[in-house]
Amino acid sequence: MILVRLMGGLGNQMFQYAFGRRMAFIHNTELVLDQSLLLDKSQPHELVTHRDFDLDIFNIQDYRWATEEEIFSFNGNPKASALKKGVRKIKNAIIPKQLIIQRFNEYNKQYLSIKNNTCFVGRWQSELYFKDAEQQIRKEFTITTLLNNEIKKTAENIKNTNSICLHIRRGDLITSSVYSSSIGALSMEYYTQAIHYIKQQIENPTFFIFSDDIEWCKQNIILPDPTFYMNNTTAGEKAEGHLHLMQQCKHFIISNSTYAWWGAWLSANKNKRVIYPENWYKDSKYNNPSMSPKSWVPL
Repeated sequence: MILVRLMGGLGNQMFQYAFGRRMAFIHNTELVLDQSLLLDKSQPHELVTHRDFDLDIFNIQDYRWATEEEIFSFNGNPKASALKKGVRKIKNAIIPKQLIIQRFNEYNKQYLSIKNNTCFVGRWQSELYFKDAEQQIRKEFTITTLLNNEIKKTAENIKNTNSICLHIRRGDLITSSVYSSSIGALSMEYYTQAIHYIKQQIENPTFFIFSDDIEWCKQNIILPDPTFYMNNTTAGEKAEGHLHLMQQCKHFIISNSTYAWWGAWLSANKNKRVIYPENWYKDSKYNNPSMSPKSWVPL
């Protein structure tokens, strides 16, 4: 079994699932998902954004949930009885199990050779962790939830223009002291430079702006080009509507958002230009130079 512990929002869960699916697919074993961290709402919401399991918007089926016994077998529990600890030790001696915690964000190919009876905990934020199973990942990340008429109408508009997806993340990158110090919202300078760059590359661009703070965007991102601000009516229950619409865009300016990263990566346009923030994290200790494909443009 390959057991993956899920954490974070939709974009992060997609990275974790893609890594786990690749490992299970390549090594011909089952994929097991652990959502215990998603279920834990004990930390203050003002500091840590509480998340739920969001991958059920996709065509993913070949997995099962981890049992409490399996979670305990990999992690243990200091509060467990001496008997339970003893039984766990004996079972793990018979069938050895590994708990692998990703130490750094940087890509490490050594993880890919670990085959079975392993619990993985980490971000796994690089396509290199699942590149050799790309077609399988793209197939499974097909949105299966019903899309409303406004989403479909907007998708046609996107397809019929030189559409630029401009994603701006603010939200908890501003309100949370944890996220604002570790990740941090991007400056206006980044977006100004990215817009200038893309307009030099693409004729007659039409901008489709996606954000968790669309009102701020309406007041601060004012362009002379045709511009559409994506509101909640096109978002969907779990933001699947905006993910679908981002994928339809021809080119991308993304924020330091894994959700936006996937919108660009899942785009089928082979000639797409993707601009992303080179300094994804405000705190340099989280830097990951292999996070984005080499064809993407860092600014």
